[in-house]
Amino acid sequence: MNLDVDIILYQVVVVLLPISVYHLFFHEQDSERRKPLSKLSFILIIILVLAMSFPAKFSAGYIYDFRIVPFIIAFVYGGTFPGLLSTAVLLGYRYFIGGDGFYIVLINYSLTCIVFILMQDQYELFKKKNKLMFVSSVFWANTIIVILTLLTKNQLAQIPFMFGFYFITWICLLMVIFIMENVNQQTEMREKLQKDERLNVISQLAASVAHEVRNPLTSVRGFLQLMREDENLKNEQKHYIEIALTELDHAQSIINDYLSLAKPNTEGLTIVHISEEVRKTVALMTSYSNIQNISIQMNVQDGLYIKGNKGEMKQVLVNIIKNGIEALETGGDLHVHTFEAGGEIVIQIIDSGKGMTKSQLARLGTPFYTTKEKGTGVGLTISFQLIHAMKGVISVESHLGQGTAFTIRFPSLPDPSTAGSLSNRDEILNRENIS
Repeated sequence: MNLDVDIILYQVVVVLLPISVYHLFFHEQDSERRKPLSKLSFILIIILVLAMSFPAKFSAGYIYDFRIVPFIIAFVYGGTFPGLLSTAVLLGYRYFIGGDGFYIVLINYSLTCIVFILMQDQYELFKKKNKLMFVSSVFWANTIIVILTLLTKNQLAQIPFMFGFYFITWICLLMVIFIMENVNQQTEMREKLQKDERLNVISQLAASVAHEVRNPLTSVRGFLQLMREDENLKNEQKHYIEIALTELDHAQSIINDYLSLAKPNTEGLTIVHISEEVRKTVALMTSYSNIQNISIQMNVQDGLYIKGNKGEMKQVLVNIIKNGIEALETGGDLHVHTFEAGGEIVIQIIDSGKGMTKSQLARLGTPFYTTKEKGTGVGLTISFQLIHAMKGVISVESHLGQGTAFTIRFPSLPDPSTAGSLSNRDEILNRENIS
């Protein structure tokens, strides 16, 4: 039996047109897509039903369509709950259609569903190339199961037809992933440019004001130090001067933070043993967490290296870990994970604190915005800038009443101990500079 061109074109249009409409008229954040009743889930269910309603038929009970495309997209871009919802709709509708092939579908998609659930944490971190490879592997593994099932049922004549139809389905699946990834990338770039533009204006203004304020503060501090040396002063007066000097130092520290907005200090980037730095920072923050009745649970993979600045990396980790501890008002656990995935070093700092609303999350990292009663809103802004300056990426997920997860990604570097001589290590850094 030859492939029906009309049915193939129908299946392609049914898949690509709704996906294009979704990106043109709906703009969902990643967290919104992961809800079972998201707009993406609704679109994918429509694609699923339309594709299965007009399939290509080889023989009684054996039908072929593009149902696997919305099924895979639901797991990859929606997550577990939208994926399970699409699986339930797929199996339910296939049972309603009837035919002996239902049991092949049941076994095949149940196994594929389990694979996606088990691999969820991994494929969410993949870049476009790795996603394409992962999805293709799942797709062709699915196809092999179908072939083996047909062999056991002595349906040899059906295999060439099935293989040709599945090849076209695979091409369509890759096209959908390219569309999804490119639109996501453009959206992220647009949001980043808008955020960087706002940040640049605000940071330059803040740095200018801070610079002008620092000069008179320096003069005031100098005169207070001279007054402190006066032997005619009473002890009580000297005590007041010490308090004033302490507060001036605190003001100076805040001003230095504002100056860092304009130009983070990321000079002298070297190979940083990030596994060691994370452990040191957690050890440093343990005493503070113990006072707050909070336990830090650490899981750090050995031998991980990035290109960065030790001092700035420590500042970033301290800022985020401190925020996580303060979010756990009534005690609890703070989780710090560091591992390598897809050629990247991933640092996750997860708390189960009060969390944030969508509007709070959208403003996180902008200057002068803070959810704490006491704070300048500068610490996270500087941390975000330092991460970007070290070629890293930070993302934040938070749900009100459930907690917040900070995920930081850096390009991975090879272990210097296996990189050979010092010149080879310099070559690694130079290659990173070029790229």
